[in-house]
Amino acid sequence: MSLYFGIPILLVAAVVQSVVFERISILGGRPDLVLLLVVTWSIIRGADEGALWGFVGGICCDLLSGSGLGLWTLSLTAVGLLVGQPWVHALGPTIIRLALMSAAGTLFGHLLLIVAMGLFGHSVAIGRGFETVATPAAVLNFLLSPFAFTFLVWFHQRSRRNPGGFAV
Repeated sequence: MSLYFGIPILLVAAVVQSVVFERISILGGRPDLVLLLVVTWSIIRGADEGALWGFVGGICCDLLSGSGLGLWTLSLTAVGLLVGQPWVHALGPTIIRLALMSAAGTLFGHLLLIVAMGLFGHSVAIGRGFETVATPAAVLNFLLSPFAFTFLVWFHQRSRRNPGGFAV
C-alpha cells in the first residue's frame, strides 16, 4: 500500500528537486529531497521498504537527470537498504537517528553516485563533488529531516491497514 501513494510522492519530489531546487542555492548547494524521503522512510519502515522507495525514487531521478540511467537508482536503493538496517536503531532516539542517517546517507549516496559515474566514463572530481555538492546537501538534509519525518509519519499512519483489512 505504501507505494500506491509513495510513487506519486517520490515523483513529485523528483520533479521539485530537478526543476525548483536546480535553480536555487542554499549554503552553496541544494537538498536532495528524494534521498531525504528515502532515508526517512527507511528509518520508519525498515530496509525492505526503504530499498523499494530508493529504487522507485532513483528511477524518477534518473528519468529527470542528465546522467546515465541507473546511477540514481543504484545510489538510492543502496542508501535505503543501508539506512533501514536494524543496527541503526541502536544509535539512539528517532530524531538523532534521523538526523545522523540523513547526513550520513546523503554522503554515502553521493559517494556511490560519484564512483558509479566515474566507472561509467563520466569525468568527475571526487573532492570537488564532495565539497560543492555532497557536503552542502548533507547539511541541508540534516536540517530538513524533521520536516520530512513529520510528513512521512503522517503518511505511514494512514497507509497502515486497519483491522477490517482496508487501507486507511
